[in-house]
Amino acid sequence: MTGILKLFQSQQPSSRFAVKFKNQLSGMRVTSALLTFLCCSVLTGPLSVHAASEAELEETFSKEVRPLMDRYCFRCHGEKKQKGGINFENYENFSQIKNRLDLWENAKERIQSYEMPPEGSKQPDYNQFQTMMRWMRSLPKPEIDCNKLASDRTQSYYRGYVMSRRLTREEYGNSLRDLVGVSLPVSKILPKDGAGGEGFDTNGDTLFTSPLALERYMECADTALRKLFPGECEMPAAKYSDARAKIMTVVPGPDTPVDEAAKEIVYSFARKAFRRTVDDYEMERYLELFERSYERRGSFDDAIRLALNGILLSPNFLFLAEPAPDEGGVHPLAPFPLASRLSYFIWASTPDERLLDLAESGELLKEDVYQSEIYRMLDDPKARGLAERFAMQWLELESLGEASKLDPVRFPEFTPELIEEMKEEVVVFFHHLFSEDRPVTELFDADYTFAGPQLAQIYGVDLPEVDRAEFQRVVFENNPTRGGVLGMAAVHAATSYPLRTSPVLRGKWILESILGDRIPPPPPNVPALEVDDEKVSAASLREQLELHRTQPDCAACHNRMDPLGFGMENFDPLGRWRDSMEGAEINATGTLPSGRTFTGPGELKQVLMEQKGKALRHMVKKMVGYAFGRSLNKFDQCVIDDTMEALQSNDYRASLMVETIATSYAFRHRYYPKSE
Repeated sequence: MTGILKLFQSQQPSSRFAVKFKNQLSGMRVTSALLTFLCCSVLTGPLSVHAASEAELEETFSKEVRPLMDRYCFRCHGEKKQKGGINFENYENFSQIKNRLDLWENAKERIQSYEMPPEGSKQPDYNQFQTMMRWMRSLPKPEIDCNKLASDRTQSYYRGYVMSRRLTREEYGNSLRDLVGVSLPVSKILPKDGAGGEGFDTNGDTLFTSPLALERYMECADTALRKLFPGECEMPAAKYSDARAKIMTVVPGPDTPVDEAAKEIVYSFARKAFRRTVDDYEMERYLELFERSYERRGSFDDAIRLALNGILLSPNFLFLAEPAPDEGGVHPLAPFPLASRLSYFIWASTPDERLLDLAESGELLKEDVYQSEIYRMLDDPKARGLAERFAMQWLELESLGEASKLDPVRFPEFTPELIEEMKEEVVVFFHHLFSEDRPVTELFDADYTFAGPQLAQIYGVDLPEVDRAEFQRVVFENNPTRGGVLGMAAVHAATSYPLRTSPVLRGKWILESILGDRIPPPPPNVPALEVDDEKVSAASLREQLELHRTQPDCAACHNRMDPLGFGMENFDPLGRWRDSMEGAEINATGTLPSGRTFTGPGELKQVLMEQKGKALRHMVKKMVGYAFGRSLNKFDQCVIDDTMEALQSNDYRASLMVETIATSYAFRHRYYPKSE
């Protein structure tokens, strides 16, 4: 028995609570009951939790849990103070708790991770901690019908549908490229889209139109078409000859009257632009534009250009329309809307001819055909659109070089060319995972990346002599500090201030973007830190940050953020490796609230791999939000759970993430409001 006590006392404490309990234990009198408890705790871990009845949960909450919360929680989350907008004091009985099980699930995660109560606040002892955790683990899980969408009765609390939405700026540019064969700098022409839902510009609630946007659409359409049809006395540039030929499938001649040639060209183009078949009434409108222009000027090219211009300005092109059926309620998507939804998810662009043909024949609705199309599309170079639109927004790197900038005097290397290479690394790496069907865990533990010539200099690596100007795969042998998302220069630059790195910003980025934790804004009147790394040493910066953690209001967040950020301090704002700053050696050691200690980015990658389940669940959630184009809710949890199960059962292959989301009930169905 004494040996068991010595065994327990010899264990390395894994948290500040364990340290406290170990110290208390050293002065306790050893009893048979205590030794039995210790034996169970050391050898089997946490005590099991039985399925408690509602009456038991109500009684335990009233008699034991709520008094503990009054002592340890209400000071920050009560009537007088509501940090994070949370007021636990409002919950007086179990029936109220049942309505917000998600809130209590989050509280459980924070408490069992020793993040709450924050360091510096009054702490529960071991038995109190166990009482709280045992009760929280006994709470019921919400029952969810995975094959359920909104109805007239439930839509007030579940927005399981979005109305037909406008193409985003980048989707418009990609679609125009694939239709006309001309790439335009739409980011410099069209207004920027806002983000909504899960943080993506695909959210239907934010995709409005405006007179300015319509003017710019006219400008884009006219500019693109004039490159193919420049005018009566001009010839199109040679580089656009293939694109012109794809549109001009026929030309008028002795065997093909002008009106028949125009009809074939206009119908083919409108079908691709509208992403569906085109009826006679619609055709009449665009052929009338052709006929009027041809009668007036006698130029086939000018007349065709005018008709195609009208098609590109139609709401049927600018909007992803999903026509409503005769009756409201939940319905499967028809083949054409399903083809568009799939195409804009994987390619961020319009369906190609094969996908449209399968939709028109109805073959796309067959399970084997639909699944094979998912993999065909992932293998297509246009699947790069998923990386460009999803990955860059999920990782919050789109603003690099715009809202997020480094000082050009201090960092003259931070040129537009380097910024583009930084972004390109993220896109190429992410696209590689999905096109090659790699394990998505390589986001965190890869030993390779992709780099161009300027980025190679930042990383201190040599590119092969062949195609040195192109992006190359770079393997970091015996160097765990590089590779994966934590080694990317775009991340280091985006999470730095203009004149120095920021452990706080970097730690916050890991918590929010990678692990999905929510960090509230800092309390008012917090003194700012020095923003110039030439005026502060690595040691003094760390000391200033540690001062934050001496204040309970700051410690709750900084105990979580700062250690993660310290682990990345060897990377300067450009992503270059450094061992010291202003003459002082960099201390890249971090200690998490759980007591887990690590040093440097290599071991930080191991920390993320230890939490890969949490990180991948957040990534899946974000991709579901991107694909659905709306805010998520409890019904979408089924899609997230199914995707996680598919990943865990198949070596985390990236394609399973896209396939499971695209084949889900919610992706392939839509709720249509019933008519009044």
